[in-house]
Amino acid sequence: MNASARSILPLLKLPPGTLFVGLLALAYALPGLFGHSPWKPEDAIGSGIVHQMLEHGRWLIPHVAGEPYLEDGPLYYWVAAVLAKLTSFAFDMDDGARLASALAVFGTWFFLRDATRELHGRPQADGAMLVLLGCLGLLVHAHETMAELGLLAGLALSWHGIALAPRKFCKGGVAIGTGLLIAFLCKGFAGIAAPILTSLSVFAFSSHWRTKAFAASLGISLGVLVLPIAIWLLLAGNLGQQWITAQSAVYSLPTLQGGAYYLKVLTWAAWPAWPIALWFVWERRHLFATPGILLPALATLFSLCLMLTQKELREVQALPILLPLAMLAGAGVERLRRGAGNALAWFGAICFSFFGALVWLGWMAMVTGVPSQIARNFEKLEPGHATHFETLPFALALMLSAAWIIILWRSERSAYRSVLFWASGATLVWGLVMTLWLSWIDYGKSYQAVALSLSEAVHKAAPSENACIQSSNLGESQRAALDYHANIVTQRMETTAIPSRKSAHCPLLLVQAGPGDDDREWSPQWRRVWEGNRPRDRERYRLYVHVGSRSTP
Repeated sequence: MNASARSILPLLKLPPGTLFVGLLALAYALPGLFGHSPWKPEDAIGSGIVHQMLEHGRWLIPHVAGEPYLEDGPLYYWVAAVLAKLTSFAFDMDDGARLASALAVFGTWFFLRDATRELHGRPQADGAMLVLLGCLGLLVHAHETMAELGLLAGLALSWHGIALAPRKFCKGGVAIGTGLLIAFLCKGFAGIAAPILTSLSVFAFSSHWRTKAFAASLGISLGVLVLPIAIWLLLAGNLGQQWITAQSAVYSLPTLQGGAYYLKVLTWAAWPAWPIALWFVWERRHLFATPGILLPALATLFSLCLMLTQKELREVQALPILLPLAMLAGAGVERLRRGAGNALAWFGAICFSFFGALVWLGWMAMVTGVPSQIARNFEKLEPGHATHFETLPFALALMLSAAWIIILWRSERSAYRSVLFWASGATLVWGLVMTLWLSWIDYGKSYQAVALSLSEAVHKAAPSENACIQSSNLGESQRAALDYHANIVTQRMETTAIPSRKSAHCPLLLVQAGPGDDDREWSPQWRRVWEGNRPRDRERYRLYVHVGSRSTP
C-alpha cells in the first residue's frame, strides 16, 4: 500500500481501546446465536430445558422431556427462559434463549477484565480479554444454550471479588458471594470448589490477603451465598434433595485416561493462553508470591484438579481453567520476547487467513457450483441441501473480512499483536462460518425435519392425543429435540420399571439404532411403521407399534 492509502486509516494503537474491544466482542458473540435450530448435544439439551420451563412450568429444577435433569442448576435457564419470552415477538424460542449465552459471555469478559486490572493494570486487563477471545475452547461453546457459560460468568465475578477484597472488603465480599451463588446455581458444587479453595489458600499463605478485611469479605460472601440457596432448595423440596445427591456424586479419583484426555483438550482449547501463561510464570518465578501471580496460579491449579476429578469426560469441563490462564497470559503478553510475540502473531494471521479463505471458497462452490469438485463434496456431505445467495449474510461476511485485513495492515507493532491477531482471527472464522455456511450446517445438524416426520407417523399409528411412547437407547439431546420440535415425550425403558423389554407398556416404541441394526430384537411383538434420520447421520430413529395393541393398523 502507498503512503496516501495508509493515511486513510489511522494506526490501531495497542493495547486497543475500550471501543475497539467492545466492537470485537460484539462481532464474536452475536454470530451463531440466531437463525438455526438447536444443535446436538448441549444446545439441544439447553433449549429443551427452557422449553420445559416455558411450556410446562418446570422452573425450580431443570427438566428434559419431562424428566429431572440433575446435571445443571436452574439459574442460567431462568435467564434464558425470561429472555426467550421477552424477545418472542422477534425470535424463535431457541434464538431468544441463546441471548443468555451472549449475556454470560459478556459478563465473563467484563469481570475477568476487572479482575486482571485489579491485579496488574489496564493494559494487562485488555490483554487478558484478548487472550480469552482467542481461546479456541471458548469459541466452540460460547454460542450454545448451556449452563457452563453462566458458570464462567460466576467464576469471573468470584475472581474479581477475591482480587478486589483486600482494597474494598465490602464490595469484594459481595462480588465473591454473588459469583459463588451464580456458579452454584448453574453447576452445583463443581462450580464453587475452585474459588473457595483459592480464597482459603490465599488467606492462609499470603500476607496481602491475610487481613481482617479479607476475613470480613469471606464472611459477607458466605451470607450472600447461603440464604438464596437455602430458599431455592426449600422450594424445590424432594427434587432439590435429589439434585444435591446427584451433584455430590460427580467426583471420582483422577485416572490416567482422564489425564490424557484433558491434556489433549487443553492443548488446543486453551491456546494461546497456556504457552503465554507458562512463560510468564517461569519468567517471574522469583515473584511467585506476589498477588498478580499467586491468585491466578492457585486458581489454575485448583481448576485443573477439579477438572481431573470429574467422573464424566467432557470438553466443557475444561472451560473454567481458561479464566485464570487468561489472567496470567494477559499479564505476560508485554513480557514476551520479540521473536516469540511475532511468531505467535503471524502464525495466527496465516492460519486464520487461510481458513477464512477456505470458508469463502466453500461458499462460492455451494452458490455457483465452481470449483465443481468442492461443490460435489458439499453435496455429498449434506445431500439435498441447496445454498442460495443471501444479501445480509454476504454483507456481514464482507465486513468481517475487511475488518480482518485492516487489523493486519494497520495494527501498531507491539507484543499485543500476538493476542490481537488470535482474538480477531477467531472472530473472523467463526463469523464467516456462521454467515456463509449457516444454512448448510443447520440442514445437517437440525432435528426439526426428523421430529416433524416422526410426529406425523405417531398420529397415524395412534390417532388419539398424548399417545404413550416407550423409547430405547434415546440420548438426552435427542429426547430434548423431539420434545422441543414436536412435543414428543417418551417413557424411557432405561428408567421405567417395565416387566419386559418387549412388553406393551405403551402401544408405541421409539428406538435409536445403528445403520446395520435390524428388527429381530423387537419382532414379532413389535412392527416397524416409520424410520427417519438426519442427512448423512448414522443414527436411525425407528417407530414401532405393538402388534397386539388397538393402534395396529
